[in-house]
Amino acid sequence: MSAWPALPETLALPALMGRLAAAHGWEAKNRLLVQLARELPPMPDELKTDEHRVAGCEAQVWLLTQWQDERLQLWADSDSRIVKGLLALVCAAYAGRSAAEVASFDFGGLLQTLGLQRFLSSSRASGLAAMVQVIRSA
Repeated sequence: MSAWPALPETLALPALMGRLAAAHGWEAKNRLLVQLARELPPMPDELKTDEHRVAGCEAQVWLLTQWQDERLQLWADSDSRIVKGLLALVCAAYAGRSAAEVASFDFGGLLQTLGLQRFLSSSRASGLAAMVQVIRSA
C-alpha cells in the first residue's frame, strides 16, 4: 500500500473553519469546497475498491481508516468535486484524533457552526452521515 498522506496545513480544522466562515452564501462555500477537493491528497486508483467504498453515498466515495499510535489516520477520495471537498472537512474533523475524541466529536454541530447544514441536500447529508459512521466504526 502507498504511504498514508498527511493533511496539508490548509486543511487543519482551525484553518478550514476560518476559510469556511469567511465564505458567505452557498455559491462562495461551494467554490471553496471545490478548492478544498484540490487540496485533499489524492488516493491511488488501486485503493479505490468496493472494500473501501462508502455505502449510502450517491457519488462514489472511498474511505480508508487506520490507527497509528492510537491516532486515527484517514485517506479519502470521491469522483465528485463537491463531495471530495466535504471529505476534506471530514478528514480535518477526525484525522489525528484518539478513539475517545472520534466517538465524542459532533460533526453535525460542526456543520451547523459552519453554516453548511442548511445547504446540504438530504442525499448529501445522508452520505456524510455514512462517512462519519465508517469513521466511528474504525
